[in-house]
Amino acid sequence: MLCDVWEPADVWTGISDQNRRKKLQNKLNQRAYRQRRKQPTVDCDDHDPSLSAPGHDSILPILLGGCALIKCPQRLSLAQSRVKEVYEGYSLHAARPSALHVLIRLRVLAALAHNAAAMGFPPQGLCRDDFISPYNLSGPLELENFDLTTPGRESLRPTNLQRTVLHHPWIDLFPFPVFRDNVLFGMDSGLLDDDQLCADILEVKDEDLAGRPSLIVWGQSWDCMAWEANEAFFRKWGFLTRGCPELLEATNYWRSRRGERRIIYEV
Repeated sequence: MLCDVWEPADVWTGISDQNRRKKLQNKLNQRAYRQRRKQPTVDCDDHDPSLSAPGHDSILPILLGGCALIKCPQRLSLAQSRVKEVYEGYSLHAARPSALHVLIRLRVLAALAHNAAAMGFPPQGLCRDDFISPYNLSGPLELENFDLTTPGRESLRPTNLQRTVLHHPWIDLFPFPVFRDNVLFGMDSGLLDDDQLCADILEVKDEDLAGRPSLIVWGQSWDCMAWEANEAFFRKWGFLTRGCPELLEATNYWRSRRGERRIIYEV
C-alpha cells in the first residue's frame, strides 16, 4: 500500500523544481514496488487497520470509506472520482505528481473515518449536515470497539464542551481536545465558520497543498504525534491551536525529520 511506504522526505509540497519532484515520485513508486514484493504480514494489534491494510486491493475501499466525512454531495462525488483516478494511476505506475496531494488529503479522511468507526459513530450519518454528535444525545454512548482509557487514546475522550455544545460529529474526530474545544467555542460564539474549516481540511483537489491549509497524518489516527499541519494552516487557523501545543510540537517533529525549519507560532 502506498501509505505504508511514505516517508516525511517524500512530501514535495512547495518544491517547484520539476526534476526534483519527478525524482521524489520515482523514489516513492520504486519503494512501493519493493514493498509489494516483500508482502509483509500485518499485526492488527500494532497497526491502524484503516491506514495499514496491505495491498492495492484493500486500500481502495478504505479511502472511499474516508469520503463519508464529506458533507457536500458535489464535493463527495468529486472526492470519490479522485480516489479512483489516483488508485488507478498508482496501480498502473502512471501517477501524476499532483496525485500525492490527493493522497495526503485522503489519508486524513481515512484517519478521521477510522476514529469515527472505532468510536461507534454511524458512518452513514457523517456526510449529512443535520447529523448531531452522539455526545450531544441523552443516554450513554456505546463505544463497542474503542477503549478511550488505553494509553494514548484518551486524546479522543469527549470534553465537557463537546457534551454541551450542539455540533456535527466531524469535530469529535481530531485527537486534540483543546483544539476541539476552541472550534466549538468559536462556533457557539458565532466567530467561526466550521464549514470553511471543514472544506479546508477535507476537500480533495488536484492542487499544491503548500498554499492552502492542510493536515497530514503519518501514523495512528488517534496519536497526536502522528499529525502535522502546514504553514498555511497555522496562518489561517492557528488561533484554534491556542492552548494546544501538541499539534505544533508534532508538526515541528516531522518538519525536522525532513530538514525543514521549525514553525514558530505562539500557542
